Amino acid sequence: MSNYYLALVIVVVALAGVSEAFGQQATEMYIPIGQSPGVSGKSTLLATIESVDPGKRTLTVSGPAGSRKFQLADRTLIWIDRSAQKQRNQTGTLADLQRGRKVEIKPDEGAGQAVAKWIKVQL
Repeated sequence: MSNYYLALVIVVVALAGVSEAFGQQATEMYIPIGQSPGVSGKSTLLATIESVDPGKRTLTVSGPAGSRKFQLADRTLIWIDRSAQKQRNQTGTLADLQRGRKVEIKPDEGAGQAVAKWIKVQL
């Protein structure tokens, strides 16, 4: 009987962590660059776009640790941070990634190479 309760506690704890992660993902696009609690600067990279290669779907950025290149997968989400203009953030496209713009990038933790899970770009 105690094994049943132990298994139940493990399942509840695991599900609680999953729902929190989905909640963060669902609201992330609305949070301004660098202001996501527990995420910005910890599991994301704040940087400036150096170059974009739409043909190869790559993005090169420079940040505090130097230059870094990211692959843009079909599933990579791009959001436009319009909070400085006092407007709602919106979904963006590859064309919104332009040299000199500030970005926040969340690397895809399961990928073997540097693949961007999502990118927020500031206008």
